[in-house]
Parts: sequence; C-alpha cells; structure tokens
Amino acid sequence: MAIERPLAWLAELLRELRLPYAVIGAHAVNAWLEPRFTADIDVTIELTAGTSRELSAAFERAGLAQTRLHGAGAPSGPDFIRFSSADRQVTVEFQAAKTEFQHEVVRRALIRADGLRVATASDLIVLKLIANRPKDQNDLLGLLALPTIDWPYVERWANEWDVRGLLDGLRARARA
Repeated sequence: MAIERPLAWLAELLRELRLPYAVIGAHAVNAWLEPRFTADIDVTIELTAGTSRELSAAFERAGLAQTRLHGAGAPSGPDFIRFSSADRQVTVEFQAAKTEFQHEVVRRALIRADGLRVATASDLIVLKLIANRPKDQNDLLGLLALPTIDWPYVERWANEWDVRGLLDGLRARARA
C-alpha cells in the first residue's frame, strides 16, 4: 500500500487510535521555518504496553513493518519504535513520552489545519538543544529568531536538561 501523504495519513491514524502525540524533528521544524528535506517522521507519543500493540497492529495493516523496537519489556511500554514501508519511502519513529518534559511536549502540541499535532517552537528549541547535532544547530538558529518563543519556558527546560550554556551561546551567535 503506497502512502501518498504520510503526514496526513499519520494524523488520521493517531486520531483514530486516540493516542496523544506531537510531531517533533524536521517535520515539526518545517511547520515553523522554511522547509528542509527529511527522510523520516519523528513523533513523541503517549504509549503504554497495550497501546503500543494497537499502534503496531495499525501500522502492520497499513503495510509498514516494525524495523526497530527498544525497551519492549518495560512495564510502561517500549521507549522507541520504528516502522518503515517496504520501499523505505515512509519511516516513522516513535519515542514514548516518559519524562516530564516529553509529556509537556505532547500536551502543548499545536494542531495544524490538516489535523497534525506539531511541537511548539519553544519545545523544539529544547529538543534540538538536547540532540545538538549540526543539523539541529542550523534549525536552532532559525527557531531562535521566531517572535513567539516562550523564553522563560525554554530557559527552565534548558536548565533542567543542562543545555543552558549551549542555549546562551546560540542566542549570542544569533544576535551577532
């Protein structure tokens, strides 16, 4: 089964399953900045052992295979699940919300006109600071310039995740 509009398909599937989630990663950044290419869809999701089975069954019915699973034996359910289409054109990576911050990202997600739940720009800044890869730093420079950033919120979580120094350095670089 070919999925022509993966984001719309995913939004509908997760709505039907009634699973709270937030798209994170480049697809979420693309909602806030000039779009850039990304090969996969990254999602933070509220999962339990039972709902992860429902999610897996729904993806299997759609023709996507589970290609990675981490933490399956945890009482709270898995930590990470990846599904991919046979042609590798669609890959969705789910990160289970297990920390207070991840639950907050899901709770605060904004719903776009197409129904997709996307992480706020403020949450994306914190997530990108934590990941801190070269592509994340490029995304951060764009996100930091947005006028809607909740700076006290970002600073709180940057302190919590011990990435405040990185945040301050990037803010200074963005002002220069």
